[in-house]
Amino acid sequence: MEDMGYQNTQALYDLNRTGRLAKKRGDNLTCYTTAQLAISFMCSMTYDWDRERNQPPEKLRKVNAPCRYYTLGWRAIADAYGMILLTPEQSMGENADKEMKKRENTVKTNISNAWLFLQERGVIKKLEPASLGKNAGFLLMLGDDEENLAVERWARRCLNLPMVW
Repeated sequence: MEDMGYQNTQALYDLNRTGRLAKKRGDNLTCYTTAQLAISFMCSMTYDWDRERNQPPEKLRKVNAPCRYYTLGWRAIADAYGMILLTPEQSMGENADKEMKKRENTVKTNISNAWLFLQERGVIKKLEPASLGKNAGFLLMLGDDEENLAVERWARRCLNLPMVW
């Protein structure tokens, strides 16, 4: 299978260089690590947008597949980065199930907070809310206004969602 998300990741690096994802901590700007991990994973797991032509690649147009659209949820991010692992002592202890649930809740909260930060920064946009058995759908807004509008129009067309102004 062909790698996905290379161009998305390059677009993310461009955003990072502008400081758009920096977080103020005290008198300094710093990296919000959980947000960076989340958006990096999301970039790698979504189809690229053709930035040169400002349109979906031909193969995605043929199958009507949205670009930069993430639906794998928080658990995929957590699993990819080993965020829910317990220590050997925790996993062998009598409260292992309780420890695992506590860890999952903490990680889910951390990733949800990172998504809120990314939404506030305009880097992701929720197109579809989560529902029973279905993760939320986030559109990655990695370009300038013109590019982001084209990406959103394409995604909404593929997903049969109305354009919202």
